[in-house]
Amino acid sequence: MINLNKCREIRIKRANTDWWINEKSIVGDNGLTYIAYMTDMGEIHIKELDAKCSRTPSRDTVVCRLNCNYADEHNSPSLCILQDGRIVVAYTGHAATSTLTYRITTRPYDIYSFGPEIVLKYEQSVTYVQLFENIYKRELWLFTRVAAVTWEFRYSKDGVHWSDPTCFLASDAGGLFYIDIRKQLVPSHYGISERWFFALYGHPRISKDHTIHSAYFDAEGWLFTLDGQRLNMNLYGDAELQDGTKINGKLDLQELSVVYKSPEKTTVRLLEVAPTVPLRIGFATFEMDNPDTITYYIASWKENAWQISKPIAKGGEFLAKQPQLDGSQTYVGGMACYYGVGEEGFHPNHRGKIDTNRVYIARADVDNRLLESYVSYDDGKSYMLEQVVKAIPRKEHLKIWRPIVPIYAQDNMPVYWHEGIYSAHTGGWHCDAVMLVEYDD
Repeated sequence: MINLNKCREIRIKRANTDWWINEKSIVGDNGLTYIAYMTDMGEIHIKELDAKCSRTPSRDTVVCRLNCNYADEHNSPSLCILQDGRIVVAYTGHAATSTLTYRITTRPYDIYSFGPEIVLKYEQSVTYVQLFENIYKRELWLFTRVAAVTWEFRYSKDGVHWSDPTCFLASDAGGLFYIDIRKQLVPSHYGISERWFFALYGHPRISKDHTIHSAYFDAEGWLFTLDGQRLNMNLYGDAELQDGTKINGKLDLQELSVVYKSPEKTTVRLLEVAPTVPLRIGFATFEMDNPDTITYYIASWKENAWQISKPIAKGGEFLAKQPQLDGSQTYVGGMACYYGVGEEGFHPNHRGKIDTNRVYIARADVDNRLLESYVSYDDGKSYMLEQVVKAIPRKEHLKIWRPIVPIYAQDNMPVYWHEGIYSAHTGGWHCDAVMLVEYDD
């Protein structure tokens, strides 16, 4: 719970980010929080702040100046802090270009030391960049959506030279569009292992399949079901082993776990993929064009199955209005699972206590737009309202959306959210990233 009486509100002006890009906010081993974001002027930024000491000056730098034509949430940056402390920020030009661009700092944790832009070319338009470090293989892993309906994977040994892209998911215009990937560090008796937990689903309005699927990749690129069964698919592409076994380079959706399948005449929007223990997925169900039906749920992976919670809360409204014809009116407030990281920040290396029973929800009721926290006392079966973190009267015409819990967040700043005007993803928004910080001094 946030002690609202002791918190100071901090704002990052003109800051927004995309729903499907990870990672976007990380607490580094130096204890500072780094937030990557996009402005409505088409600029890519990174913010550095100290959530412990109020006297530490925050820093902000422009990683890239695009222009207003690029003021599109799809172009939001992916943030990766390497094991050696260097910071990588990657971003795209959505439908306008077929290139992906990134920059790497030359010094650890120094956002003023970004090197020159490095450009990767693709065959068609590229977006939703998700960049990670594979420590085990000493590689950078890059996942992107290409031409709106395919997903591709690339890797690099040195951060400069990259493999050719391999397509690991292909669909038609009625298929799956969104993959949300989260890196998970799993403690074991043998040390720490890495895996990439993901969920995918189709657009609520456009897709023919209103189902959320999930699985994970291990550090070697192998696809696993959530109960630990290795499938005959690898991110590195089609191949043939010495014994003649043929490896498939593409996902087979039928082999993945089903998190939620929408009943007829309803749909679903994926909102959170949390690499917690147990794994959690947050989503909202609704009847198309009927905001009264928006309902939030959490799915928890327990006893080798996805277990859906009781309804948590009503969403109350769509963020964008009905006249927008691209389906963006199906966006709802958002959810973010809390990692329970404690004062020092949880990391699997610390073997710390993990509390994953809190979730932050952005929604609307009759009188207000709200950011609230809910807690489960029965390990994810049901959730109860814990705290109203922020309430804005509807008459002020400001909305709250997309709560985000930084990776390895500190209790001093467990969540931040976006607050302002939202009219889909095409530059019509104007908002700030808002957080409450409880400083130690």
